[in-house]
Amino acid sequence: MATTSTTTTTSSTTGSLSSLGLGSGVLTSDVLDKLRAADESGLVTPIDNKLTANATKQTDLASILSLANALKSSTNVLSDENNYLKRTTTVSNDAVSVTAIGGAAIENFTLHVNTLAKQDIYQSTSFSSQTSSFTSASDTLNLKIGTSNYTLDITSTTTLSDLKDMINDRAGGKVTASILNVGGTNPYKLVIKSTSTGANNAITLSSIGTGTALTDLGLNTVANHLQTATDASFVYNGVTINRSSNTVSDLVSGLSLTLNKEQTDATTNTTVAITQDWTNITTNLKSLVSGYNDLMTKLKSATTYDTTAKTAGTFQGVSQVNSLSSAIRKEVLSVDSKGRGLSDYGLSMDSKGVLSFNSATFDAKVAANPADIKDYFQGSTTYSSTSYNGSAVAAGALSIGSSAFSINGKAITLTTGASSTTADNLAAIKTAINNAGLSGITASIGTNNNIVLKGTAGADIVIKGDTTALASLGLAANNVYSSPTIKDGIFSTFNSIMNGYVNTTDGTLTQYNTSLTTLKTALTTSRATAVSRLDTKYNAMATKFAAYDSMISKLNNEFSSLSTIIKQSMTSKS
Repeated sequence: MATTSTTTTTSSTTGSLSSLGLGSGVLTSDVLDKLRAADESGLVTPIDNKLTANATKQTDLASILSLANALKSSTNVLSDENNYLKRTTTVSNDAVSVTAIGGAAIENFTLHVNTLAKQDIYQSTSFSSQTSSFTSASDTLNLKIGTSNYTLDITSTTTLSDLKDMINDRAGGKVTASILNVGGTNPYKLVIKSTSTGANNAITLSSIGTGTALTDLGLNTVANHLQTATDASFVYNGVTINRSSNTVSDLVSGLSLTLNKEQTDATTNTTVAITQDWTNITTNLKSLVSGYNDLMTKLKSATTYDTTAKTAGTFQGVSQVNSLSSAIRKEVLSVDSKGRGLSDYGLSMDSKGVLSFNSATFDAKVAANPADIKDYFQGSTTYSSTSYNGSAVAAGALSIGSSAFSINGKAITLTTGASSTTADNLAAIKTAINNAGLSGITASIGTNNNIVLKGTAGADIVIKGDTTALASLGLAANNVYSSPTIKDGIFSTFNSIMNGYVNTTDGTLTQYNTSLTTLKTALTTSRATAVSRLDTKYNAMATKFAAYDSMISKLNNEFSSLSTIIKQSMTSKS
């Protein structure tokens, strides 16, 4: 328990009258000091005691708030759905790298890399200098990549460096030209490569002029075509996939694959496992245990009464602090409607109220039923199914165009003949809706010659269209929304409880701390007022004492003179 000492300074001028009492020997400054000390004991000391107690409470409350916020930090993480969506990947070899974002599907699959996506790369023959000209006559070269063509006008003075700059300026970033120093007598070579990989980025070089620039550069020689642009080819769970890049992010939602090297052995595959990452949950369960024990130890010492020593904790009898202890203990020991408690997940309390975490118990739960952990810890949101019942459909021709009828933004069209029966029309409407590719929505025929739309849990039904066209289908514009049911998990509730105490705006402990600050201000003001009144009182008394002392001194002097005269008279008579 923290203690705080308060030094009391009393303002008084009584001590300044150093000569007080010299005349009387009775009305001394020491007498005034004793009188003032008695007044201070009754008026100021009680306020000082309250200020000391207030300072102790503020110090101890700051410690409790710090520990409570540390506990809330753990409950906040354990109640955050994002932490249950974290994923980890395990890859059997280095042919492929795989990353998974939060919420990616938990699954296992195999990959085999047939070929990597490559750039197109050409090199020229060797030249002695970057500023060497390479042809003797004017020519025009055409560089084609994809559907783009770039013409390069060459003269007998065009140097290797000029051609490099010409390609980089005109190819718009699709092609990169550079000059390499490869060593030897003629060390300089022009290298031309596509910026991106894939077969669609193949480079074609041709001469559309009358010169020999392409031949002089050696760019029409097969040996100088160093690498041919190709697509990546890999096998995913037995299905061959082609992509223009070695980074594939559109194959499986939430996954990004990077193809690193070709697997020449047809029997060698890469196995990939996407699993839930429990690291942050486990870490915060341990932090929760530590935070709970630290906070409860502090609360116990601050709220209990020692009957033997007859001493009370700082907050003994303070409901705002006592209720926190009760609330969090109740939550830790609670059992939900399914009979689940924290002890089932490795968190248990001993007879002394100390909480502990058994990681083996928790890991067994992870292996057996990870979905249950999320449901109990964080909670769940379920959605209702939806339905819509149309009215009776008549016989006769139906002609519904693409702008006349839609469900959930999907246009639905159908046509029936004039001789169509009600049954024919119902069948046509049902088929058109079911073939529209509506996710979670199916159409069936009701018992009243009507169309019935059913939505799975979470599937809304939004019907739009022309009023007349919809009426011919027995439908009308309507919105049927799936409603959510939210069930809080234990840590969602726990976090709300902690927030109710430590919220910086209106938390119970925050408000109590504000009241202590307000009380301190009031006590400080009261003390200053009391001291000021005592200063006024004893300054006046000191003045009166001085006057009385002067009068007594004068009377003493007069009596002394009279005594001398009497003594002299008595002496003369004798």
